[in-house]
Amino acid sequence: MNNHNGFLDAIEEINTLLKVGQTVQLDVLEEAANYFVEVLKPNIPITKRNKEHMRNRLKVVIKKDVVQVVFDGDAWYWHLVEHGHRKVNGGKVKGRHFVQNTWDKYGDKIADMMANKIIEKMGG
Repeated sequence: MNNHNGFLDAIEEINTLLKVGQTVQLDVLEEAANYFVEVLKPNIPITKRNKEHMRNRLKVVIKKDVVQVVFDGDAWYWHLVEHGHRKVNGGKVKGRHFVQNTWDKYGDKIADMMANKIIEKMGG
């Protein structure tokens, strides 16, 4: 007796999605990370000091099975700009939240893009 209530089909689809290979996952994650870099760059504040700009230090790094968007080298200060900090001589610098605001704006689109790419690569 076959029960066509949709649960069996859903389970089969979920099992198929779980079998996505690591290469496909890394490809999709890398593509999503590159897209995030593309939309993040215009939102990164430009320094007023005579330093290299953070947007020039933004890149995608792949280490084994992990894909990261990072500020390379001496751009460690992105964290201070993002979250704010206390000044040495007193007072506080307010955070700009450029990374979080960009993620809030594009996060759902990136998730949809990743899901669609996985389905596409699986032949769906």
